[in-house]
Amino acid sequence: MATQLGKVLNPAHVRAAMRGVCWSATLFVATVPILSAAGFHKIERAELELAADGKCPYQVVLPATFTNPTIGQCLEQTARLVQAAFLANGFDIAVVPEDERDTTKPGIYLSDTAFARRHGVELTKPEGWSYVYKVVGQDIIIAGRDQPAPVKTTNRRRPIWDRIGTAKGVADFLRQYVGVRFLYPDLSPRNPLSAANKVNWQQSPAIEFIPTARIAVPADLDVKRTPPIHFNTAYPARGSFFDIANNRFPRVDEAFGGHTYARAIPPAKYHKTHPEYFALLRGKRLLEGPGQYCISNPDVQKLIYRDLLRLADAGYQTVDLGQPDGFRACQCDDCAKLYETGDDWGEKLWIFHRKLAEQLLKDRPGTQIKIMSYIQTAKPPKSFHVFPANTKIMLTGTNDEDIAIWKDYTVPRGFTGYVYNWCPNLGSRYTPMRTPLFIESQIKRLYAAKIQSIYRDGPGALYGLEGPVYYVMGRMFDDPENNQAAALMQEFREAAFGKAARPMKRFYDDLYHAIELYSDYLGTRCPAWSYRTIHGHGRKYLSDPFRLLGFLYTPNVLASLETQLKLAERLAKSTKVRARLALVRSEFEYTKHLAHVVHLYHAYQIQPDQALYDRLLDAIDARNALIASYYEPEYRKNMLATWGFILFPPAGHNEAHLRLAYDRYQEPFANTPLNWDTQAMRSIPWPSKLLRGM
Repeated sequence: MATQLGKVLNPAHVRAAMRGVCWSATLFVATVPILSAAGFHKIERAELELAADGKCPYQVVLPATFTNPTIGQCLEQTARLVQAAFLANGFDIAVVPEDERDTTKPGIYLSDTAFARRHGVELTKPEGWSYVYKVVGQDIIIAGRDQPAPVKTTNRRRPIWDRIGTAKGVADFLRQYVGVRFLYPDLSPRNPLSAANKVNWQQSPAIEFIPTARIAVPADLDVKRTPPIHFNTAYPARGSFFDIANNRFPRVDEAFGGHTYARAIPPAKYHKTHPEYFALLRGKRLLEGPGQYCISNPDVQKLIYRDLLRLADAGYQTVDLGQPDGFRACQCDDCAKLYETGDDWGEKLWIFHRKLAEQLLKDRPGTQIKIMSYIQTAKPPKSFHVFPANTKIMLTGTNDEDIAIWKDYTVPRGFTGYVYNWCPNLGSRYTPMRTPLFIESQIKRLYAAKIQSIYRDGPGALYGLEGPVYYVMGRMFDDPENNQAAALMQEFREAAFGKAARPMKRFYDDLYHAIELYSDYLGTRCPAWSYRTIHGHGRKYLSDPFRLLGFLYTPNVLASLETQLKLAERLAKSTKVRARLALVRSEFEYTKHLAHVVHLYHAYQIQPDQALYDRLLDAIDARNALIASYYEPEYRKNMLATWGFILFPPAGHNEAHLRLAYDRYQEPFANTPLNWDTQAMRSIPWPSKLLRGM
């Protein structure tokens, strides 16, 4: 074969270089050990050999026609990935449309081919990212539910995605049988699979091809699999092969707004023309801000329901419903009387939302509705325990206690979850937040609770320091009951770092041990996130970010991480491994420089003198210089040449973001030494500036 970036080339063009020869397919009988109660017994199991000894008899066969061009482009890149995986092991394999296949050769048939249909593979009924493997004689079918996006949008920041179930089937097949590991994103955010035409798979550090001298599958392979999750996404969303392989599926036919009233009744449109739509507070309508509403107003109820109908009629299988963030209850007389719940606004909202679900079930019986459980509605309703047949609930708390309170309720369409894994709590969004141990426990809990979809608050964008965590999270969903973080971590390290895997084991073990307490207890929505004082006031356990950062990243931790990373860098042999370690280095330097400022500031507070003051200012300047270097042409050119896009800093994050120049949600850094004007402070004689800026 083979490939040159996005093009599928004639195999003959590179056959001499790869020395691969296509031959006839062979059925082998392998002796494999099977464990029984009495111990191991050897049985004979037939295998279908796809490639061995530099020979490959197969061709990759795509449908002769596609349901639409975008589906076709995604499937062409999926076939090219198969081609690249075989080529990485020295096997040529052509990609052909079904009506041009070589009838003397067996095929790997992808997607909705005529061959698949003739052999009973039905692809219109499966839900979610389902796929099928089926061996028919010497041919193999890998086919999934390939569904065009039901809604089109011109907003590139929030694209609507096609579902390419065949890509998920292919990714799992390549991992299981061909030694492919999807380690890092292969595309930047907001890109679909079709954009992989720009990726050179042999060179991209995103993927690793474990040497596989012989490719074979069970001769009786017949699998139908539906991943246990419908979507697992964040903002900004991405639909790369990395995401599909690791169960980080983008939304396809589920609307998501969370707080939906303002979508139905935009404040800018109605503040002036219909002030009565908005909440009455202390005798005045609230006509500022993002919108709080008078839900007893019949027109408000109609507009919120009309929004649900609009989404259903646009093609969404699931529409969403949820009260505004920072909810403020309307104080009008009609709202006080509404549903006779008094001041129990959680119950008012549940009853109102149930009524909307009941009406939608009558008017659009094929459409589901997802109702948000959040703050006022965090606890289930008191007045009813059974929801309409079209209803699912989005839990914004997914800890054990959040899930347990729903055990006596009937929610016919199940649950989705909103997780706060990468919503920072004082540590900043540019330092690691979660560990593999936390993730393993979380995914097993979500799976046991039958939570079918996940929206991540904060995407997780540190692929150097947290890449193994994202990999563990994704792969856990392949088999939540049996997969374990330790084994998945080993799988990631060995594939990503090769001969440097051993020091990287120590590196990640030390890093995750350092933040384990934060990950399990101090992070957002974790058990030690907040408490009530003896006076009954709510208070966060932590409010000083420097206190937290100094505790997590001690000098000993930083020194150990530096030692192990340097050793790994010396052992790195391949271009891909060096690229991955360079990403780790970039993110680690950011954390290290941040911690240096914290520790020197604490030292200066304890013993303020000229020398410590100067060192502190030097550390602030060094940190600012490091951040500036991430935006210099050379750094960006190198990362673009290596990865194809900028992995760190995350897309859309400028120097001010990385300097932590703003007070953002749970990130109060604006008035810390990180943002001192060091040049101005150096110009003032030291004794007069002793406490300046503190």
